Amino acid sequence: MKKYLSIILGIILTACLVACGSSDKESVDDKKEDVIGNQEVSDTEEQGTSTENQPIEIDANSGQEIEERVAVVYFSGTGNTREAANLLAKETNADIFEIIPEDIYTEDDLNYNDDNCRANQEMNDDSARPAISNDLSAVSEYDVIYLGYPIWWGTAPRIIQTFIESYDISGATVYMFCTSGGSGIENSISDLQQLYTNVNIVDGKRLNDATEPDIRGWIESFN
Repeated sequence: MKKYLSIILGIILTACLVACGSSDKESVDDKKEDVIGNQEVSDTEEQGTSTENQPIEIDANSGQEIEERVAVVYFSGTGNTREAANLLAKETNADIFEIIPEDIYTEDDLNYNDDNCRANQEMNDDSARPAISNDLSAVSEYDVIYLGYPIWWGTAPRIIQTFIESYDISGATVYMFCTSGGSGIENSISDLQQLYTNVNIVDGKRLNDATEPDIRGWIESFN
């Protein structure tokens, strides 16, 4: 009987020792997990604080580009240049401005067969500067300007000189366009370049009966 009692007590004692050891191990493991967990939280908080305090760097090569502002400015005596200007503004997504004379040109004013007609008198007078009725000062804020006109006596009408002398477009890249009965635009560009050396006039094109592909091809030739 005593033998059996000793065996039972031994089994109970062994079970108690195993249970206590397991409990101690679990306690140690729990503490280890707590330490690791706290360390992870601490690292996360530290990284978050560090990231928040870092200055934001912007790569100059990948920064947002400033889109150029484009304007189409034109004078039209009979409406032909207006049509070209509207088509050009559509193709370039530009703002459009009309140069409106204070004294509108009549059909008689543009009768080039009459030496005394108004247009002929102005073109024969180097000092003539027909007044402009509308305010075009906003064009000074544009980066690219398409400046259009009909060809009179092989060059630009005097009102184009009024415009250039009245408004500062020296900061813009200027492209000329024209309509005409047959003359090209080359002489008018040369004349204006010589008169206004402070204006960056770089190119020009005659746009009689121009189509959208014609204008698109001209614009693409700049690149």
